[in-house]
Amino acid sequence: MSIRKRAAAAYRPRVGQSVLDTRTGRTGIYMDTIGGEHYLRPPEGGCEWTARPEHVAPAGDTGEVEADAEPAAPTRPVSRADPASSAPAHAA
Repeated sequence: MSIRKRAAAAYRPRVGQSVLDTRTGRTGIYMDTIGGEHYLRPPEGGCEWTARPEHVAPAGDTGEVEADAEPAAPTRPVSRADPASSAPAHAA
């Protein structure tokens, strides 16, 4: 009688999550899975690369982008109370 070890469930990242490609040591953002390959891109942007699912692990808390996070509110420049007061005075 043989004892088989059941394979652990594969790690399934969420789109936008920071992951580690254990084969290359590169950290990337998970984009999609197509044809059994995970597509990753560098956090700073650039060309995507593929990694086998068994070579992808969570990157941890450093630099992780949460897919469900609320986007930051846009900032507006502070306007002056009277824009005409900053206009240069012209000599008549």
